[in-house]
Order: sequence, then structure tokens, then C-alpha cells
Amino acid sequence: MSKKVNDYEQNYIEEIFDFKGLWDMPSKCGLKVIEKTDKTVVIVTDLYHENPGTSITEFCTQLATIIAKEKNININKMIFIQHNPDLGSKYDFLVESFDLVKFEIVNNEFQNPKWENISKEDVEKIINE
Repeated sequence: MSKKVNDYEQNYIEEIFDFKGLWDMPSKCGLKVIEKTDKTVVIVTDLYHENPGTSITEFCTQLATIIAKEKNININKMIFIQHNPDLGSKYDFLVESFDLVKFEIVNNEFQNPKWENISKEDVEKIINE
């Protein structure tokens, strides 16, 4: 029996990315990296129940730095988007959302994240620009 592929899995996850979260706890997220001439778009997807460790929101700054280093991405050209998939809940905070995360770069590492909620259409524009 084949597994039903959710829209977010099909469109926003290329691989399951394993990382050591807070207190070196094994953690994971969905990861999609889109290389463009002038930028690299990185989309991390919260896996909620499938993630045994640290959430991507709690570990956003460190996660962006780890991904940039492991994937050899120029941090000055990296666009980081946090994706929270819809969990089919009545609660507003569990519906699908996208946030463009902007960082300060200090000593070649990301710091002081600022989240800006953007639409799915905005994500597609960023990818296709």
C-alpha cells in the first residue's frame, strides 16, 4: 500500500535532514534547497510528531548555520524560509504557515532571527524569481 504524499511533502521537502538539537538531542526536519544564480533558497519544514527532538523554531539560528555549512551554501546569498505544515486542527497556530527568517550575520554565523509571515504565493515568487 503506497503512502499518501501530502502537498507539503511533495513541494517543500527533498530530504529529511538530521541534526543535533538542543542538548545534542537527535532531531530532524524536512529540507529543500533551491540553487539559483544569485541566491540559495532553503526551506525547512517542521515534522512535528516525526521529530523526536528540537523544533525548528527553537533552533532556527543554529539550524540555518548548520545547513549552510553542511550544504556549502554562501550565507550572504541564503534565503531561509520556515514552513509549518497544516495539521488539520481547529487551532490557528496549527495551520500551514511560511515565515521568511532574516538574520544578522556575525562572525560568519546567523544571529538574531526575525520572522516575517509570508504567503505560499510569496514562497513560490521567491523560488521562481
